[in-house]
Amino acid sequence: MPRMRGFTLLEILIVVVLIAILTAAAINTINFVVDDADAETEARRVAALAGLAAEEALLTGREYGMRIDDESLQFLIFDDVTRQWQPLTEDNIFHPRPVPESLDFDLVLEGQAITLGDDSEEETGTDEDDLPEPPQVMFLSSGQITPFTLTVSERDAEPEENSTWTIEGDLLGRMEVEGEAQ
Repeated sequence: MPRMRGFTLLEILIVVVLIAILTAAAINTINFVVDDADAETEARRVAALAGLAAEEALLTGREYGMRIDDESLQFLIFDDVTRQWQPLTEDNIFHPRPVPESLDFDLVLEGQAITLGDDSEEETGTDEDDLPEPPQVMFLSSGQITPFTLTVSERDAEPEENSTWTIEGDLLGRMEVEGEAQ
């Protein structure tokens, strides 16, 4: 019987992971080329990163998360051994990113606005102080994500400029970025 020719599932998955890594490298390179201070660029960047995190969770079978506060955007990964969320701090596309001072982020989960204040109050004496806060948005290995709406707006924009952009992430991991006319 002649041997059938074709690609194995493993070969296809390796190609998909390589494409994701190359896309991540391209996005990271664009960060240095484009002016980072405008709302549209930041909204599109966050949407691309969230989409990539959803793909990585699906491909690797691990749970990823995204935590946003008033100063930074951080990606986390769930460690099955310690059963804790751990920051992704390696030199990769998911490194922690500061929120540009000229932008405001507003997050809505399940119709409820989330306060994005800095929760770093003075606490001492416990090992839990070293653990990061859990993510607000989770990217599950099943392909599902926490539905969210993130609004990125410029603080000092001219009234006629389109200075507010909205990212909508649905349960199935689809991301939409839309500008709102002022």
